Amino acid sequence: MDGVLSLLAGMSSLFLAYYLAALGHAIVEKSGVLNLAIDGVFVLSVSTAFATAVYTHNNIGAALIVSMIIALIFGGLMAFLVTKFPISHGATGLSLMFLGYGLASLIGLPARNLQGRTGIEIGYTLDITNPMWIGVYVITILLGIAFLYIINKTKLGASIRAAGEDPAAAEALGANVLSVRLIAGIIGFALIGLGGAIFEISYTQVWSEGQGLGHGWLAFAISLSAGRHPLLILISAGVFAGLVNYMTAIQAAYSLPPDLAKMLPFVAAILAMVIFMATPLKRRLAPPKSLGKIYFREERTV
Repeated sequence: MDGVLSLLAGMSSLFLAYYLAALGHAIVEKSGVLNLAIDGVFVLSVSTAFATAVYTHNNIGAALIVSMIIALIFGGLMAFLVTKFPISHGATGLSLMFLGYGLASLIGLPARNLQGRTGIEIGYTLDITNPMWIGVYVITILLGIAFLYIINKTKLGASIRAAGEDPAAAEALGANVLSVRLIAGIIGFALIGLGGAIFEISYTQVWSEGQGLGHGWLAFAISLSAGRHPLLILISAGVFAGLVNYMTAIQAAYSLPPDLAKMLPFVAAILAMVIFMATPLKRRLAPPKSLGKIYFREERTV
């Protein structure tokens, strides 16, 4: 029993980071906005959290809030661009992704230099000695239930689903698709930013250029393989968090080359998406019909 508790405590930080990022991604895509910016924003949030923690002498609250604010700006910008103008979701998302990578380096390098000169330590550790790890799992379950309720039982949720399925019909029924997607983008990217911040503050607690690279894509795969369903995302996030967190132990147990061990989470991500596409879940949890499709409101009001 102690071994199970220790395992759950050890992966709690990574589990929370992945879950928040995957849940945020699901919210964005439920509104019909294809989110290919996720990895760049995740990396930027990691860097922002590190820099804020260094400059504020490990003020964890400030690090989390600043990362969320930076991320939600990206979310609002992407939702605005792809809804207000007839431009590609994919091209917009990838452009913002690379912008996030570049800004992450600009923000992180000066902070790392300052940390090197001053020796400021950052981070908040969640492990078996810190009972707060239990709260992580409680919070994630409550978040999943809340998201499920909002999407299926509220006017906002109905508007988000309508914007994702048929934005023209949603407009005809009185919904403002731009406003709905802005709300979904801001909330979703704020959660992605919070996930990136927790990844840095509680999981890695150090920073180097490119920190967090690829983990946003893992959150993307977690969300996709769970059909963007918040409760299924819980399970998927737990599996991936365990795999990544205990990758070294897996490598040692099976005598795997280090480079092969590092590939495992990404191979698992591909397999998870393939399995999802090959099961009945693909039909039951199908993506929004207008996901990634160009919607230009002005064309429909002439």
